[in-house]
Amino acid sequence: MTEDKELVLGHISLDVKKLIKMYADVNNCTQIEMLERIVLEWNAQQSGSERPPGDEDE
Repeated sequence: MTEDKELVLGHISLDVKKLIKMYADVNNCTQIEMLERIVLEWNAQQSGSERPPGDEDE
């Protein structure tokens, strides 16, 4: 599973990798752990902002 996560980091721009590294250093965690936190937070925000079912555009 770690190999899959490393592949994900390989698709991220250099500037974003630098930011993830800085945040990981500040939060005393690995870059992979920081990326997981970012993704989990993003998913939580996205699911919180979704429209209620039945309100889709057709």
